[in-house]
This record gives sequence, structure tokens and C-alpha cells, in this order.
Amino acid sequence: MSEIFSAVDALIAKARDGGDLPQPAERERLRKAAGLTQVEVAEALDVRRETLARWESGKAHPQASKRGAYAFLLAGLADIHGTQGPDGWLIPARAAKPASTEKGE
Repeated sequence: MSEIFSAVDALIAKARDGGDLPQPAERERLRKAAGLTQVEVAEALDVRRETLARWESGKAHPQASKRGAYAFLLAGLADIHGTQGPDGWLIPARAAKPASTEKGE
């Protein structure tokens, strides 16, 4: 039973420190790779552009009410544009899914 609480504690700690989000510089890189402006992303997330700029600089972190949507956006952009690993190397985006095959092929 204590293993379950340890696992839950780890998830809470991860959520508190922004563990579900890439590093601030990677957040900016992903946005720019997609050709999105801070204004576009801020409007979609219903925050001020200055707030998004602070998230991208690491001076602030999104609160829970915005974190999920922001993490979802960044994960989608990482799927398209790749993401930067902890060692600084770019990890390519997932390969395109193979076309489905019909029965009997």
C-alpha cells in the first residue's frame, strides 16, 4: 500500500515542478518551429502575451488551470517538430504512421 502512496507523491511532485512541461527554452523553440507567435499561443490559452513570455523564459510557470492545455499543445508540437533531449540533442518527431492494410493482404 505504501508503494501506491509513494507513486502518487512522485506524481504530485512532478506536477508541482512543471515536470510535465519541457524546459523553458524548448517551449519557445517548439512554438517558433511551428511558426506560432506568442500572441497566437497566449490567445489560445486565454493568457496575456507577457504571461506566455514568462513561461518561455522560466520566470514563471503555468498554474494548474492552464498547465494541462499548455502541456498538450507542447506535446503536439513536439510530435510534429521533434523535441530536445536532456543532453541537448534533437530527438526527431515520430515517424509517420504506416498506412493501414486491408484484410487479406
